[in-house]
Amino acid sequence: MTNAQNIINEIDTFLDRSMLKKSKITKQELINFIEQKWQEADKEKYNIHQGSIFIGRMINEYINLNDFENMMRWIIEMDAHSLSKKHPAYINNYYNGECCLECGNEEKALEFFNLCYAENKEYIFTRAPFCYEFFNKHLESPKELTTKKDSDEEDFDIIFELKYWQNFFKEEGKKLYYNLLDEDGEIVGEPTTGQQNGLAYLQENQEIILTNLLNELLKKYPDLQNIYNYSEKDKQDFMPDLKAIQGFADLLSPVNFYVTSVVKEDHPYIGFGFSCSWDSEHGLGVMTHKDRIVEIAGADMAFDTWTAEKDLKQQLG
Repeated sequence: MTNAQNIINEIDTFLDRSMLKKSKITKQELINFIEQKWQEADKEKYNIHQGSIFIGRMINEYINLNDFENMMRWIIEMDAHSLSKKHPAYINNYYNGECCLECGNEEKALEFFNLCYAENKEYIFTRAPFCYEFFNKHLESPKELTTKKDSDEEDFDIIFELKYWQNFFKEEGKKLYYNLLDEDGEIVGEPTTGQQNGLAYLQENQEIILTNLLNELLKKYPDLQNIYNYSEKDKQDFMPDLKAIQGFADLLSPVNFYVTSVVKEDHPYIGFGFSCSWDSEHGLGVMTHKDRIVEIAGADMAFDTWTAEKDLKQQLG
């Protein structure tokens, strides 16, 4: 009977534990753990999608350490994975070349890029500029490269500082990014009058908003514990029993928020997104209106304008 899935699950849990706010797991301990567990797993690991994600993680870890030998060892592991076998060879060769270039080995990178180019002469020029610019210098007849214009989609992420939130979550100096949403839920750059009112209200009432939010979460928390059903071994780390909202300080981190165009009483509905210890993939999302908590769900609730519109209709009767 294969042991691969169980070991993949062990690695996944260890990675989640390493990302906890209170984690003391070092980068080297993380690498050592994955190295050991990967060796213990049988060949079925090459057929599990999550396995390819762990391989990619290890490749990046060794790139960051500028450890070419170990990076190449994990490149070979990636080539052995079933997911790589589904790709044309030129895609795998490009990826290998990019990793080698990032790790500082230009000679090996050029070798892989040449293999990619031999099969598909256009692919590399659709990828990362630092790769095709490097490769182009080594062509007998270099292409005339045009400077790519910035995407038509502007970056409208805006920084906002909530001192009380920083202190509560023990994240001094951390700023939140937020987006303004138009009537279609698209990100825009200029706030409406209502959205300006919302931002001012948030700044002035940040303590009561967070307190209300966490009190509502505390009410739902036992049900969430039942849903996630952590083992006794893992529960204390990922979803311990809580008696007060202060316990969330070590389990949550605010990530961003969205100021919608759904407005009631001259103030918009605002959704907040959090990373959370018990669900690293889906996170936590909360939709609010002023200091009232409308709904708590996964992180996508933070920009769920349909929920805001539904609540507005209910409030208006």
